[in-house]
Amino acid sequence: PRRPGGAPPPLVVHAEVQAAIDAGEPVVALESTIITHGMPYPDNLHTARAVEEAVREAGAVPATVALLDGVCHVGLATEELTRLAQLGRERVAKCSRRDLAAVMARRGHGATTVSATMLLAHLAGVPVFVTGGIGGVHRGGEASMDVSADLTELSRTPVCVVCAGVKSILDIPRTLEVLETNGVAVAALGASEFPAFFTRSSGCAAPLTVANPHEAAALVLDPRCGARTHDLPISPQISELRGRVQFCVFQTHARGRVSRCTHCILPSQPLLHSKPLCHARPYTHTHTHTHT
Repeated sequence: PRRPGGAPPPLVVHAEVQAAIDAGEPVVALESTIITHGMPYPDNLHTARAVEEAVREAGAVPATVALLDGVCHVGLATEELTRLAQLGRERVAKCSRRDLAAVMARRGHGATTVSATMLLAHLAGVPVFVTGGIGGVHRGGEASMDVSADLTELSRTPVCVVCAGVKSILDIPRTLEVLETNGVAVAALGASEFPAFFTRSSGCAAPLTVANPHEAAALVLDPRCGARTHDLPISPQISELRGRVQFCVFQTHARGRVSRCTHCILPSQPLLHSKPLCHARPYTHTHTHTHT
């Protein structure tokens, strides 16, 4: 269908997703940046299908969010998912909330980040979104003001985000401070520590803890609390990676400072086996917060 003037509709909800919403059945939104910008074809397509299948096996309907030909989609048909994977990063824009209008206006293709996925999921009536790691405050963000739009979106869009914390290259303590300031409820499932994407432990205490999925659901569904995000710690089998990951991030951050780069850019290959750049301790951050 077309709107007056020939413009495409702003939002298309896949029939299966809409039927589940109407019936009150569980629907889980999924982002699409990992498909176009995270890995090459056909690995990205295999991964996208595997993630959707995992959602189905858990008893919910998956709703992958993306833009195709200027149209926002919540839920993709098989051929649409394949097309998105084949287009790749060269022909698909990475879309945060701010980019949606521009991509729609030029009738382009877009892969949604956390903030854009949350917005479109909410407009479609999908209250739960699952992803890997969200964005946050970049290291050195107190000087660069490089803070992800994900944090702002979490404070204004009523969608529960289930994730593995923020990406481990970011400043996790300052990210938690921003989430607190913005009134975002952050809870760890079955753990007392906030996770660090690759690892179960970050060294930062979780603001809230829920013992099981039932408690998490009660927190999300209680209309009095206005909860926004819940962070899901990943498998304890790889907890021992914490120190190695932190050290590699520290090495890369130090390399960025030496070369006077404004942002920390990870190399294409991990630094787990590279020679240390300096004899320094892994990154730590000490901050005292006083409530007023």
